[in-house]
Amino acid sequence: MESLETLILSGCSNLVRFPDIDEKMERLKTLDLSGCYKIEYLPVNLQQVEFLEELDFSETTITEPPSFIFRLKNLKTLSFNGRKVIQDRRTNPMAPMLPLLSGLSSLRQLTLSYCNLCEGDIPHDISGLSSLIRLDLSGNNFISIPASLTGLSKLEFLKLSNCNMYTLGEADIHSYISGLSSLVHLDLSGNNFISIPASLTRLSKLKFLGLAYCKMLESLPELPTRVGHARIDGCSSLEACNLVDSASFRAINCFKLADNINALALLKKHFKAFAHSREEFDIIMPGGEIPEWFSQQKSDSSIKIPLPMR
Repeated sequence: MESLETLILSGCSNLVRFPDIDEKMERLKTLDLSGCYKIEYLPVNLQQVEFLEELDFSETTITEPPSFIFRLKNLKTLSFNGRKVIQDRRTNPMAPMLPLLSGLSSLRQLTLSYCNLCEGDIPHDISGLSSLIRLDLSGNNFISIPASLTGLSKLEFLKLSNCNMYTLGEADIHSYISGLSSLVHLDLSGNNFISIPASLTRLSKLKFLGLAYCKMLESLPELPTRVGHARIDGCSSLEACNLVDSASFRAINCFKLADNINALALLKKHFKAFAHSREEFDIIMPGGEIPEWFSQQKSDSSIKIPLPMR
């Protein structure tokens, strides 16, 4: 076992404890215990695994990560989902451990979802994670985007879905823009805010915006063309938006929006904007009729269109 580099026990739902391994695992780089619902603790002998790069103990019954994790200088990926053990607890054993994160300078991906974290639980010295590019804090309890995240200048992916957020104030977002200047993917799905501030569009590298199932959302500002993908499925209160310049946007079950816009006119405008694009895209329209200006008309469930020879 001394040469072992990868150990994946994911989905071993009947595994009660980590296997007893007498040999040292000094070369271990990847340990995946996700879905091992009955495992309650990590063995102390993992302290010797100084070269560990990936650790996933999501959906275990581990309530408090051992402190030696935060001394793993080579750790690049750390994943924990507290849905099974922390989400509904009054006290949160995870929050006091978060200041120790700043010592993981090599960390590139961090998942702390459904850990019952509040906005004040995210320490300001999280900015010490200078290599972090992907952060998933979905399923926690934040009023708005935690201000302490603004020091993560290299962050490209931020997921804050289902966090009960009810405000994205203009002043707050304005102060975040400079700190999150590398952000490419922002997922705010399943939150409770009514509107999105226009200053959000100043995230100069943003390409994906997820707002699906924000059921209180009533309107959206015009998004720049660089936002190539927007998801607003299930935004049942949404009445107005201007996403036509996005290469891909999806608005399934946005009934008020469908009532308020001329979907066919919007589709024509979308076609015109991307007439010369070579990107593949899908179209879903409200109603049950094929527009008259479609050259291919058929009542069956599919249509075969002959293409000209090159």
